[in-house]
Amino acid sequence: MRAAIFAVTDKGLELAEKISSNIGGKIFIKGRDFDKLKIFVGEVFKSFDALIFICAAGIVVRVIAPLIVSKLSDPAVIVIDERGKNVISLLSGHVGGANDLTLKISRAINANPVITTATDVEEKFSADGLANRLGLRPEPKEMIQAINTAILRGEEVFLTAGNARLNLFPQKLIAGIGCRRGTSAAEISRAITAACDLINQPPQRINLLASVDVKRDEIGLLDFAKTFGLEIKFFGVDELAKKISEYKLEESDFVKKIIGVGNICEASALCCVGGAKFALPKTKFRGVTVALIWEK
Repeated sequence: MRAAIFAVTDKGLELAEKISSNIGGKIFIKGRDFDKLKIFVGEVFKSFDALIFICAAGIVVRVIAPLIVSKLSDPAVIVIDERGKNVISLLSGHVGGANDLTLKISRAINANPVITTATDVEEKFSADGLANRLGLRPEPKEMIQAINTAILRGEEVFLTAGNARLNLFPQKLIAGIGCRRGTSAAEISRAITAACDLINQPPQRINLLASVDVKRDEIGLLDFAKTFGLEIKFFGVDELAKKISEYKLEESDFVKKIIGVGNICEASALCCVGGAKFALPKTKFRGVTVALIWEK
């Protein structure tokens, strides 16, 4: 999950740095100007999987209200007070992963997690939460509440079809790959396997590979794709640069000097889909960088 952390005060910045150093996340310092914060959040709302605000909950509600669309597509939104006492799961607790992230942050900063979704309060599983962990897309949306309500009532819920049916569709998993020239198929395979292990998915779950145009003749990458029967999509530096700008991706100066852009794996994977959720941000292995994204 790729997170943006917003700090509006010096004290908030200290907490943001602590969170970022423990769980990751890109920090944005926006100060107390509400209008500027609102504009910037509007620009990046769909570019991050999670938005973490260190400020009053009321401010966050006013900022995100015009941007909310659906629990199936909105990012996770979390609010933390400046002293780091409470971590509040505000939006997209299940499908967006806000509840799990709230618990993770709370453990990292020794804070009180505040989760209000009914199934979690009653310590029961939820259909959409389960789907999120398995990389599945639940549809139709209105049936999520029907199934979760049945679970809360203690009714039996079956995996087979019934009068109230929630369909769970496998999401497409895309692997963006960057590698040193001459990297073998075996080394790429080891990196991909290790990356998939980090998200508890088998490598066979990957549907598509992506990289930069200059890797079209990379033998190891081509051999890996052929062995696993996977298509590779290659993208030019201009296309990658657009995604880097749109998603505020971190760049490597070294890679940028050689290739022309400083982010290959994340940007190329994002070029494959209209909407995405990061399963694994850019992760370095021996001679290979991998990013894994779910198609929304």
